[in-house]
Amino acid sequence: MTMPGKAPVALLAALALASSCTTPPRPHDTPAGAGPATGAATTAATSSTEAASPAGTPSPTASAGTAAAEAGPGPAPTGAPHTGPLAAFYDALRALERGQRKRHVRIIWLGDSHAQADFWTGHIRTALQTRFGHGGPGFVHLGFKAYRHEGVDTEVKGSWRMRPKQPSTVDPWGDGAFGLGGILHAGYAGARRASLTLTDERLADRKLTWDLCFKYGLPYDRFRLQVGDGEPEILEASGKDDVGKLQHLTRVAKGLATLEVVPTNGRPDFCGVVIETDPAEHPGVVLDNLGINGARYGTALAWNEAAWAEEVKRRDPELFIFEYGGNEAGDGIIKPREYRQQALELIARAKRIQPGAACLVIGPADRADAESKIPPIRNVIREAAAEAECQFWDTYDKMGGRGSLRTWRDDDRAAPDGVHLRPKGYAELGALLLSDLMAGYAP
Repeated sequence: MTMPGKAPVALLAALALASSCTTPPRPHDTPAGAGPATGAATTAATSSTEAASPAGTPSPTASAGTAAAEAGPGPAPTGAPHTGPLAAFYDALRALERGQRKRHVRIIWLGDSHAQADFWTGHIRTALQTRFGHGGPGFVHLGFKAYRHEGVDTEVKGSWRMRPKQPSTVDPWGDGAFGLGGILHAGYAGARRASLTLTDERLADRKLTWDLCFKYGLPYDRFRLQVGDGEPEILEASGKDDVGKLQHLTRVAKGLATLEVVPTNGRPDFCGVVIETDPAEHPGVVLDNLGINGARYGTALAWNEAAWAEEVKRRDPELFIFEYGGNEAGDGIIKPREYRQQALELIARAKRIQPGAACLVIGPADRADAESKIPPIRNVIREAAAEAECQFWDTYDKMGGRGSLRTWRDDDRAAPDGVHLRPKGYAELGALLLSDLMAGYAP
């Protein structure tokens, strides 16, 4: 599939600050401590059938969603103080928009295959950066052959391994320290070489930092690194004390540069590269896409919490986005209450690491092969979002509810597999999500 060169009009229109969808006040019967959430998030629905739409609002159809995404700007709210679960994110955007902030506004998106291909996340990243400032592509995997990232060309030569072998596993593997994105890559045979090249013309005249994360597995591991026009460097383990530690090396290059690594001895692991503009010169929005094919809430819980915490602290995010649930629907026997608990545990982990960050929970999309399984999973994830005081966004409902994936597939917005969307389908979801997300923002 190919990615459109520019964000569609519908996506950019979604950044309109006014929308008919706003965060409702907390119901009187909400238990103490439960936070507000979008739509019916504060109403715990546990049955195996779809929950009703908010009173007086018909369940949206796919065509209605498209119309909402293409709607023009309405009256913008002004000067209102930000409140609710997204307040920290909104405040950071406001400071950025007013020119009062010289730090990036960073978003960490944890998700499954709907995120990994970077169509959905790429559209949202582009739209936010168009309005608030381009902070760079953020986190990018290195040495990952079946991978794409908007604005970056990846190249991998030779044979490379992935650790964990099944990155979506919910079982602990090794020491659990895999870097920010939860996957390590190492070249082991052939002409081993991996590179990342910036292709986003908006960054052609910008100075960018390239933060490489790597890990020596053997005391004699060695690799060659080159960034942009800089001289090639040889990096090697200094002995046993260097083995097994996540390490970072930051270099600076201007414009559409290339970072290349060539393992020359052993099998050093690479956990990714973070590419950003200099915030002192060009502060903006950065969205780190940590989507993994087949992932679920239990996937990130299997990582070493302390090691992952250090990686997250380096990013200093203002917003966590949790987008899981679709793969849980593929289980032979689904366990909604277990998924609810896992969601609560992962959200709590993120809040321990970054207490002041906002959080958004995105519900699962419809699946043509699991139409009866999605609603109970969506319901308990919505419950978890309310209990954790996170905003909730109902993908299933926005698509049109049960059977909507088949409708989207029939009009070529979804892929033939009955699970994933096509790029234009992800663009439409991105427009709908942005419209609702920005409805609470007061510039």
